[in-house]
Amino acid sequence: MNEVTKPDSETLIIRRRLKAPQALAFAAWTTPEHIARWMEPEPGMKIPSAFVDLRVGGKFRIQMLNPEGEYFTAAGIYEEVEAPSRLVYTWDWEVDGSGLEFGELEGSPSLITIDFLACGDETDFVLTHTRFATTESRDNHARGWGRAVDTLADYLAAAALATV
Repeated sequence: MNEVTKPDSETLIIRRRLKAPQALAFAAWTTPEHIARWMEPEPGMKIPSAFVDLRVGGKFRIQMLNPEGEYFTAAGIYEEVEAPSRLVYTWDWEVDGSGLEFGELEGSPSLITIDFLACGDETDFVLTHTRFATTESRDNHARGWGRAVDTLADYLAAAALATV
């Protein structure tokens, strides 16, 4: 179960114990093949493409498609990469995310910090998303991230069981 806190109008924190070792949890979050299998911030959402250049200054792009055919494409730049324990990166939305290449961004990037804390064969996952322009944006992201972290947890539990 996710623990969600909103300490102020610009900040969202989601904590979850993942039933997977730290390296697997980190890989699931940062590898396009994994992302395409678990990321589902809304029911029925698919990931047509994901790109990750996992290095400081590297970019990522995750294209999401909802059942109504609407694209939501997130992109950003990695500011810190400490595999397998920590990531810090910007998060922005493309104006028209339907293409296959990086597109024009809305220009209001927020900041995500993720800590993957080893806890035996499990991982304490802490996502801190800051710099929201509005409380409404924070709350919308809380719903999307909450569901995505749920689907990540389910995916990792199944993957960890498959390796036993």
